[in-house]
Amino acid sequence: MSEGRMSLRAVIDKWVGRTPTNPIRVVRHGDARSRRYVQVALSGSQTARMIFFFRHDNGNWNVFPPETQRPAMTHLQYGPHDAQ
Repeated sequence: MSEGRMSLRAVIDKWVGRTPTNPIRVVRHGDARSRRYVQVALSGSQTARMIFFFRHDNGNWNVFPPETQRPAMTHLQYGPHDAQ
C-alpha cells in the first residue's frame, strides 16, 4: 500500500471507532456503475445506522462517492503562424 493510503478497515475505524460495544458488520458490497462500494452497519446503538464507503480511482476509501467522469471537449488553439 502506498504512503498516505489507508485500508478500508483503517478508514472504518477512523470514522466509527470499532470497540467491543460498537460492533461493525459489512451489509453489502459490490460495484455500482463500475465504482466499488461497501455498506457497513453499526450495531452498538438502539437505532440502526449505516455508512457507505466508496473506493476512488487513486485507491483511497471515502464516505463520499468519486466524481463521475463526464464527457469533455477540448479545442486546439492556433496562433497566427499555425493557420494556413
